[in-house]
Amino acid sequence: MTIWRSHIKIVGSPGGSRIDLCLNKSVLAMGWSLSDRHLEGNNINETDKQKIQKQRSGIKSYDDYAALIKEWNVYGGSVDDNVRRLYYNVKPDDLVWIRDKGIYYIGRVGENSQWIYDSSRELLDRDSTTQRTDIEWIKVGDESSVPGAVTIAFIRGKTLQRIASREVETFSKHYYNTIMKKEHYQGLAIEPNKETLYSLLSPTDCEDLVCAYLFSEYKYIVIPSTNKKSTELYECVLLDPKDRSHIYIQVKKGNVSIDANEFRHLQGKVFLFTSGGTVNNLDSNNKNENIEQISPEKLFDFAMSDAAKNIVSDSISYWTEYMRQELS
Repeated sequence: MTIWRSHIKIVGSPGGSRIDLCLNKSVLAMGWSLSDRHLEGNNINETDKQKIQKQRSGIKSYDDYAALIKEWNVYGGSVDDNVRRLYYNVKPDDLVWIRDKGIYYIGRVGENSQWIYDSSRELLDRDSTTQRTDIEWIKVGDESSVPGAVTIAFIRGKTLQRIASREVETFSKHYYNTIMKKEHYQGLAIEPNKETLYSLLSPTDCEDLVCAYLFSEYKYIVIPSTNKKSTELYECVLLDPKDRSHIYIQVKKGNVSIDANEFRHLQGKVFLFTSGGTVNNLDSNNKNENIEQISPEKLFDFAMSDAAKNIVSDSISYWTEYMRQELS
């Protein structure tokens, strides 16, 4: 099975938006609808336009749809790759993520799902005629409720594309099972240990967990505006409310090492974390050292503690609460 992400364009019409259509009609809809405005600029005269409209209303299959596009050289004469994926690659039991006004939804493709073309005036106006039916949508929540890899998948890319992420696949299957209260997706037993936790957290989740730890331990406050691409050496700057001194963090997920020498010029305390690598050139004997390593063990212990329960994101809490239940 495959995990998908679909950008749902917010197309408004008297009948509602495309998002409303997807959620209310249990479909996954997209454009390339062969609407009248799509025919403009193709040197199609009024007589030919009427012929196309008649053919359009008679589309009963993907082959009919593809034949019309080729015959009249619409969309460059070939079916768009997104529509092809919707027809050929989206399969029953796949899971699809969509987003609307900052709220995320996950949908399971049902056993009876089919590709259809609906040429009704309402859907032509919404540019939503190409669809996958039998999608069971579930509301998940805002950005804090989903793995960072899901939010990253919406930054750029094609209208419909795969999310190639182990943690997203595990979260998606596990979340569906939990909400539906059944073991639909099998083989999801999760060991409650640090290796498993870090494998399920995204890089963004790890950053959030480190910030939560530093708040819990030292009351350091994150300055969100300092999280920028121009500051690649550190993730963001935190502030010590006691004296307004700056704290810098660098967080790496996986077998990635960090060189402490790269941070010694910073005017403030530095915390380094890597879930599977090493921190090199750390002088633990120097009492004036302004650089400290947060070990994977220490961060895992914090994540599983009562102190973390109310200050970590939902996507982290989902797994830590599950692991607490397993350990109990």
